[in-house]
Amino acid sequence: MPASSRRVIALTAGLCLLLGAVAQAADPSLPLRKAGLWELSTTMDEGLGPKDQTLTMCIDADMERTTAAASADEHTKQCSKYSISRQGESTVVDMACQFASRHVASRTEMSGDFEKTFEVKIESTTSGEHNQQTVSVKRTIIQKGKYLGESCGDLAGGEAKGADGATILVQ
Repeated sequence: MPASSRRVIALTAGLCLLLGAVAQAADPSLPLRKAGLWELSTTMDEGLGPKDQTLTMCIDADMERTTAAASADEHTKQCSKYSISRQGESTVVDMACQFASRHVASRTEMSGDFEKTFEVKIESTTSGEHNQQTVSVKRTIIQKGKYLGESCGDLAGGEAKGADGATILVQ
């Protein structure tokens, strides 16, 4: 599998973990994704046209809770702004964070029941120094999740499988 495909799968799977964690870290009453097998369709655009990726991922309930706790800790340390609000049927997370030399400002809108379906839209800008110039990358990510069932088959909790059959461990 080409490195670019592995990177997109890893980014997509990592995003899945982060999204559940962002929601749970802010308010324990917000839903985590139901444990089991999920189909995740992600479209990412960084200004050069959208890139689509679909994978299946095994969500383990313990993994969701652990990731939520780790995410809460990271956001507490790295973010100067971290606010969560309800807007209609959606949960909105606005963040401004510093990760090493990169500043990330993002707005995330999450909707769905997280039992059978969900949709997450992230709009972010990442800024940092590169060759003594400030570089900014605007990114839009839309992810839709569909619950496929209780059994993960040959995937263990935290594993994801891309359309090409390659399996990666996300956590």
